[in-house]
Amino acid sequence: MPEPVGGRQGGLPWGPPQVAFGILGGLAALAVTLLLSALVLETVGESRDVGDVFAKAREIAAYADERLAAAAKGIDLPEPPQVRGNQTALSLALVITLGLQVAFVGVVLGVTRHNMGELADRLRLTGFSAFGLWRPALAVVGCYLMVAAYAAIVNALDIEVLQPESTVPFEVMRHPATIVLTGIAVIVTAPLSEEIFYRGLIFGGLQRWGFWPAALISGAVFSGVHLDTGSLIPFFIIGVVLAWLFWRRGNLWESVAFHVLFNAASFSLLLVTEA
Repeated sequence: MPEPVGGRQGGLPWGPPQVAFGILGGLAALAVTLLLSALVLETVGESRDVGDVFAKAREIAAYADERLAAAAKGIDLPEPPQVRGNQTALSLALVITLGLQVAFVGVVLGVTRHNMGELADRLRLTGFSAFGLWRPALAVVGCYLMVAAYAAIVNALDIEVLQPESTVPFEVMRHPATIVLTGIAVIVTAPLSEEIFYRGLIFGGLQRWGFWPAALISGAVFSGVHLDTGSLIPFFIIGVVLAWLFWRRGNLWESVAFHVLFNAASFSLLLVTEA
């Protein structure tokens, strides 16, 4: 049986070279995901609403003017605008996201040359204990307070580009299928796949440089890949907290538990506010 990671107690058999290849593989998977999503939007339709109620009203008013002008000229009437997100496009985008999460795990397995069982042993994913949930649960509360304080500061300074918003589109709440797909992606697959990739591979592989360099680099990659300026700083801090949870006990389950609890709380809040 391979030696466990144990944050303070030892290291993993992969290092910076595997981390570099893993990051490149993850970026390649992300690029394919973005390309597929763009193709879906082009062929099926936009997955997001055109904007708020005022933007929708402007689109409808513009369409009314075009329709009246076409009728007056006796030409074909224009197609009505899409003001609400297409649920089929949204469902396909969610399936593509699930594929990306699977690809992240595949990249880790490939660069570390482990099978899933060996990787689980290395990261001590097989030793879950409910008695250890208090630490990630407390960390979730602390991080939610941090995000609230950050949002208040950014709003007070009126820095719109840094205002944090949910990275899950509210349009997913309009259909049972997209609600279920979102729940699976957010609460089940993302916590496990992202913790294996960002904490298991990147942070774990850079631990020989010390906790802080490894935590800061893995946190920066974790934050940047979300492609949202408002989330950059909060997610970076959360990424460092997740690295600490892994390092503190040498058990990736605590990081996964944090991720599940944090995402479940965010998803539940979205369900309540958009119901």
